[in-house]
Amino acid sequence: MTTAFPMSFAQQRLCFLHRMDPTGAAHATVRCHRVTGPLDPQALREALDVLVARHEPLRTVFPLGTQQQVSPEGHGHIHFLEVATEAEALRHAHEEAARPFELEHGPLLRLTVMRLEPRTHVLVFAVHLLVADGASLQVFTEELAIAYRAALLGEPTGLPELPVQYVDWAAWQREQLTAERRESLSHWWREQLSGVPLFLDLVSPRPVLGRGQRMHRVLPAAVAHGVRALASTERQTVFTVLAAACGLVLRHRAGREQVLLGLAVANRDLPEVERVLGFFVNTVVLQVDLRGDPDFRELLTRVAAATVAAYAHKDLPFEQLVADLAPPRDPTRSPVVQVNFAYHPAGTAGALSLHGCEVTEPLLDLPSAKFELTLRVEERSDGAYTVWAEFDESLFEPAFIEGLLAAYEEILRTATPHARTSLPRSPMGAREQHLSRIFADVLKVASVAPDDDFFQRGGHSLQLVEVAVRIRSEMGQDLSLRELYQHPTVAGVAARLDRTGAPR
Repeated sequence: MTTAFPMSFAQQRLCFLHRMDPTGAAHATVRCHRVTGPLDPQALREALDVLVARHEPLRTVFPLGTQQQVSPEGHGHIHFLEVATEAEALRHAHEEAARPFELEHGPLLRLTVMRLEPRTHVLVFAVHLLVADGASLQVFTEELAIAYRAALLGEPTGLPELPVQYVDWAAWQREQLTAERRESLSHWWREQLSGVPLFLDLVSPRPVLGRGQRMHRVLPAAVAHGVRALASTERQTVFTVLAAACGLVLRHRAGREQVLLGLAVANRDLPEVERVLGFFVNTVVLQVDLRGDPDFRELLTRVAAATVAAYAHKDLPFEQLVADLAPPRDPTRSPVVQVNFAYHPAGTAGALSLHGCEVTEPLLDLPSAKFELTLRVEERSDGAYTVWAEFDESLFEPAFIEGLLAAYEEILRTATPHARTSLPRSPMGAREQHLSRIFADVLKVASVAPDDDFFQRGGHSLQLVEVAVRIRSEMGQDLSLRELYQHPTVAGVAARLDRTGAPR
């Protein structure tokens, strides 16, 4: 017997997106763990069953995408495999990551356990966002460790009974968002974002295929120490420093004086839901205002104020904000925000621990990207930072992301209260001057600055072909149209020619 309940606003949107893309890969989280030690499969199964019994979302399905139906009982879905090599294990992990979820029938949490050697296993958790968001996974891994140890030692888990379940919160959310409250929030956001460009245009528009890839860069402990010291000196949070630097590096890449970042808000203000699994998260918009060339101290002040204001108005579901803003429909870009940012202090990234075993998390390239670009900073136990970039590889080349991460590190390395946020420009060299003349001739304008975007100055694809022909005939170097699309500025093309060793 099952019981039907209304969905939360965020669940409704996810079900709609699932119908648009039934593969569901962009709306799931997959974690891959390498476990070394005496892993007990039976204790792991028992621990998973304890969590399924404890948390209703792990036994919830979504028939027709109109309601959520909770089964009064259930068991964890766990699959055991024997594999010969680590490469085979990772191949299975990628296959599991790409396997669609059946929202109507479940399960929406799957665990695959692959035995490589008697004391070496690979664990792959796949969970749909409908039943567990990022904060939920932190709770899940902590409680799985407790339940596993208890099962192993034959002891009670000691986990207290949950005061509420997710369906209770979903009902409360709907009660709180009255028509009057909704209109007040919508009015504030519309005023706040009035006149702000809703598309960042880091690269030229192109079809979005949703193919995901991850890259990372480790920021040395000295850089991380400098970030914490700057935050302390300026009486700001580490998040504020990191988010301001993110907005700054995007400003330099996109030529925007106002940058919009998406922030995932946990929505767990009520103490009753701190240990509840479910999809609580909402996306809010953080405006990084770089108008007037502020110094870094002023930028931090602006970002801190914008963060407080955004969180004070976080209860408007993001999908409703998008509908209210009604940006032009464009299948090549996400509406309102195209870059999401997150910061995870040490111990908040959901690391798995299993009694008596050593657990590591190998890099697993994702089959899809939840957003066009997500920059996530994780604080490590050694004090350094790892900056992750999860991106749609149909939009961004790895070289572009590498440059973005390098620029981010440089901004954090050199950040001081009085540092200017404008990008210093040296006089154009001979190559840039030549390219500027080509761009200006093709566009039929008087001049083109190094950072002017070819398309924003009125150029189109056929004119870009003419640019490529002129570069080949006058400068003796071939650049593909794809390269020109990805580097549509004089400075970008010059840098590309420098890397390919073209004659000066």
